[in-house]
Order: sequence, then structure tokens, then C-alpha cells
Amino acid sequence: MKVAVYYNLHKKTFSLQSRNKEDYGKVIKHTDHVILKNSKFVVREAGRQKVLKEQCKNVHAFVVGETVDSVGAESGPSLDVSYNPYLGGSFYVKATKAPASEALYTVLKMSLKGTPEIKAYTINGEVNKRELPDC
Repeated sequence: MKVAVYYNLHKKTFSLQSRNKEDYGKVIKHTDHVILKNSKFVVREAGRQKVLKEQCKNVHAFVVGETVDSVGAESGPSLDVSYNPYLGGSFYVKATKAPASEALYTVLKMSLKGTPEIKAYTINGEVNKRELPDC
């Protein structure tokens, strides 16, 4: 099922909106954990500009993809992804600050601290590489 996922500030969990023709935009589920395949990181610039102007949060950033039960073996290691409207107009890889526009798999979950976490696999078409120490 194709969905758009966003962090719900009021419920402190993720909301899933349908992206199917018959019920497009309807919130169909709230969850603390979801895995998406063929995901795209979407930021609506008009909503971001409203946040910057009014200093009041609104729903304008989503991860869109197909829900699946697990991450495929071909995905490689994960990288942490985040979004902050005050830092820029796109999701980004936390370690490098590089923009993230799509991923083969994305895992969205609530951490033990109760904060949202986004882990992405094969970002922007490239298998994620981990830096290995020199031996």
C-alpha cells in the first residue's frame, strides 16, 4: 500500500496517509514503526515558508513509499536521515548534511527516548557506504 508518513506532533507517533486513489490523503493508521520501499523524501516548500514566517509548525514534510514488512538484503547499511525546516528545504543525511531525495528502503520508528528516527538504505540510488578504519 502506498502511503505518506509524517511525524504527528500531537500524538507523538507517525501518521500514515493513504496515497491510493480511492482514499487519497486520509489518515489510515498511527504507528511507532513503519518500513517503506522505494521511498521519496518530500518537502512542500510553501508549508516550509509558512513555518519560517510564522514560527509555527505544520505538516509539510513526508516520506512517501510502499509499506513492507522488512528491509531487503540488497539494501546495504543504513544512514540516519533528518529534516529541519530551519536548516534547509530537504531531508538530509545527518552525518554529511548531504540532501536525501529518495531511498530504496526507509525505516521510521520511535526511539527509546520517544523521539522520531529515520534510517535510510541506498540513498539517492547509491548503496550506503560505511567508513572503515585503516588497519
